[in-house]
Amino acid sequence: MNTRANPPSRRQRALALLLGLALLFGWSGLPAAPAQAQAQAPAPTVAAGPADVASALQPLQEAYALLLERYATPLDPVQLADAAEQGMVKALEDEGVPTPPPGLGTVGNVASQRWAALRQRFQALAARYSDVLSPTDLAYAAIRGMTDSIDDAHTNFISPQQFEEERRWEQGDVQYGGIGARMRGPDATIIEVFPDSPAERAGLGPGDTIVAVDGRSVTDMKLDEVIDLVRGQEGTTVTLGVRRATSGQVEQINIVRAQVSMPFVSARMLPGNYGYVQLRGFPEPSVIGEVEQAILGQQRDGAHGIILDLRGNGGGRLDVGSRLLARFVPDGPIYQSVDRQGHQETVNVQNAHPILTVPLVLLVDEGTASMGEVFAAAIQEHKVGRVLGTTTAGAVAASVFLPLSDGSALQLSIEQVYSGGGALLDKVGVHPDEEVELDLGALRSGHDSQLERALSVLQSEASAHTVAPTGAGR
Repeated sequence: MNTRANPPSRRQRALALLLGLALLFGWSGLPAAPAQAQAQAPAPTVAAGPADVASALQPLQEAYALLLERYATPLDPVQLADAAEQGMVKALEDEGVPTPPPGLGTVGNVASQRWAALRQRFQALAARYSDVLSPTDLAYAAIRGMTDSIDDAHTNFISPQQFEEERRWEQGDVQYGGIGARMRGPDATIIEVFPDSPAERAGLGPGDTIVAVDGRSVTDMKLDEVIDLVRGQEGTTVTLGVRRATSGQVEQINIVRAQVSMPFVSARMLPGNYGYVQLRGFPEPSVIGEVEQAILGQQRDGAHGIILDLRGNGGGRLDVGSRLLARFVPDGPIYQSVDRQGHQETVNVQNAHPILTVPLVLLVDEGTASMGEVFAAAIQEHKVGRVLGTTTAGAVAASVFLPLSDGSALQLSIEQVYSGGGALLDKVGVHPDEEVELDLGALRSGHDSQLERALSVLQSEASAHTVAPTGAGR
């Protein structure tokens, strides 16, 4: 049943349009990114002119202002300016430049004073070292320094190429140039190889770990940085250093990148007549119907239980996830949000029509993030199904993508998000009802320990419980 007699508020309608990991259009105060963004150009070999420095300064100024004006909680301009300078210095040091001499500094801690000092520092470094690092790369390093200092998974700098990929993701297009393998951190360990992909043809398998890319060690890198190195233009070759799961030996493997495409929703029947549905994200509304039709079809075919796999689900739009939850949760709250001014709102199920007639097990892992965690928390709190796996990523916030003037963008958290019951999710995650680690050794030999445990749970529950058509309980 619909638990809200009144139509959604104006603010709720705005949230449905603006919030979520995969959303691209949140604020019209800056010009939109060009329709076809290009990959970042190599660093110049000649000194940049004043026009180049001024052009690169613009997105840095925009990002600084947006972080101070729009972030979910007020930020300290001193922290941001210092982090921007540290980002520039580190980027120059990475290019072999000794620690640059200090800037002029400033008196006062207000935002305008700190910006004046940061602008002067950027201009001086850009003019002096443009033969080593382009002004654009220097500005990007400063922006990344600011976003990294906040320690928020939903606040990031997005390059023009990444922003273009994000636009395609939001439209349900997941094609990219790469090898076709899903990895998890902290080490870049392969946990899934896509069928008929370059990775499969090269003999990579679950449990293998990438330790180097094109001769560069990646053991100290973040997972997203490793992924960026592995991906590339279709037809190009990448050389991977791979530590084999079976032998522990490192092998050098050359792989030709190709266009990789995977559906957001895939479904199949498992042995014993149990339904399995994998949902990779919540990018746009079509996934709602795909998940619903898959589950309804499996139940018509006599499935004794359903496994909904959200492992590796990085999230997506809150409105899409909320509408899909209405197929599982009969009534009540599904998440709470708190904005920059401290205003709190509880969002309840709208137009609920649960579809489950058999027991449900939800699979999660450390790659389940954002809307995936909100979804898992709602399933758990409303006791619709059993959540199994490992604790989720703890990366939950309502964010928007704000285009910058050069085609790059800032992903920015604008609201804090909690579970429907008020549980803190960010930096905490959803703790499963049953903790089950993924056995990489077993995975390499074709056995998914988490999936097999989910099947075992369903086999026990199917004989003892019948989920009512309303999905209200078991």
